Amino acid sequence: MNNTVNVALTFYSEAYESSIHSYTLPEEQLIYTALPAEALAKCEQEKDRTPVLILAANKLAGFFVLDAGEAVKEYTESSGALLIRSYFIHPDYQGKGVGKKSLKLLLSFINRYFPTKNKVVLGVNHKNTAAQHLYKRCGFVDTDRYIFGSQGKQFVYQMNIKKA
Repeated sequence: MNNTVNVALTFYSEAYESSIHSYTLPEEQLIYTALPAEALAKCEQEKDRTPVLILAANKLAGFFVLDAGEAVKEYTESSGALLIRSYFIHPDYQGKGVGKKSLKLLLSFINRYFPTKNKVVLGVNHKNTAAQHLYKRCGFVDTDRYIFGSQGKQFVYQMNIKKA
């Protein structure tokens, strides 16, 4: 895959259901994120969670959830924040710029579909240095705060959303 691949963000649709349910990750990555099928099931239970697909050349390349619910308060005091959960790039697309492009598209996606939000936050495991590097390269900053998740210490990163 080259740098000209078209990456897009779109809301989940059932057309991708079989792909979502077939996704797996190597065990060393699985400790850091939920599989898309697991995250999607939680979205069905909690209406403040919005599933988002990452498409590369119109094929499912990744997935994440934008959470506007009570859990956001664990990461920030800002009432205008969204929480990224379960960010996932399929192994076939890792290292090919899809993650970086998807995060660069995130601001305009949030501006368009969540116009009242002014910040996006996430937790990244302290051992997941590859993800930390990606998030920082894409404009996230370390807040010097941390929380404890199911896999231990997570650094809290955030990015302000500039309005057009």
